[in-house]
Amino acid sequence: MIRVVALDMDGTLLNTRDGLSEANARAVRRVRDRGVVVVLCTSRWFSLAVGTAEELGLRAPLICHNGALVRALDADSDLLHLRIDLKVAREVAAFMDGRSETSLVTVDGVSYLRSSQEVDGSQLPADVHPVSGLSDVLAAPPTAFLLFGKEAVDALEAAFTERYRGVLNVARGYSTAYPHYANVVDAQADKGSALRLVCDHLGLDVRQALAIGDAGPDVSMFRVAGYTVAVANAPPEVQAEAQTVAPSNDEDGVAWALERFVLGEATTR
Repeated sequence: MIRVVALDMDGTLLNTRDGLSEANARAVRRVRDRGVVVVLCTSRWFSLAVGTAEELGLRAPLICHNGALVRALDADSDLLHLRIDLKVAREVAAFMDGRSETSLVTVDGVSYLRSSQEVDGSQLPADVHPVSGLSDVLAAPPTAFLLFGKEAVDALEAAFTERYRGVLNVARGYSTAYPHYANVVDAQADKGSALRLVCDHLGLDVRQALAIGDAGPDVSMFRVAGYTVAVANAPPEVQAEAQTVAPSNDEDGVAWALERFVLGEATTR
């Protein structure tokens, strides 16, 4: 019996226009109304995830920054907040500042955007600020970095993955829905560990969780959840890690999976 649903957002729950389809929203609400806990698990920062959670009427803790931050909506403190060592973070920031691609860092709940294009700050969320350099805002250890572009991500991995193994988690993501990007978080942060933490916090068995995703960072969820689904826009190596492949994020793959495994008769391993 599935008692928890862990949903990636970008490329999975949301379509390629960053929209939430009516079919997906309806299926999530039906699952919620059956008493199943729905957990959003995303690379996004907290304020972005909150908006979707509130739209769907979800109350479970949110897994943000690929597992570096786990925060309950009604709690005064975080269930988990892993920050990057400041000295190492300054090296990562200097690397990103030396490239032309768009990058972002989140420090103490505020995200700073260094864009490859001119940005109108008035069009950004209140907690996102355009900056000329990420290094300029690192007064405290950050929660996460985000970098876009395949060439940039390749270079980032080459520069930091082996050098800071055990210190940093450099997680590449890509699918047909989203181009290559990388999240940089503390080495102990991943979506699977965060999902296990949320289940333990709620007194639930992670083996009764259904995880749905589309990219590399979602594989860690697949490795702890009892039921796993990749949407069809996921790359082949991610699909290979899942038990089932659903239609794409533009074809309401989340609704398909929820109707098949939660709202209908769920299968077992």
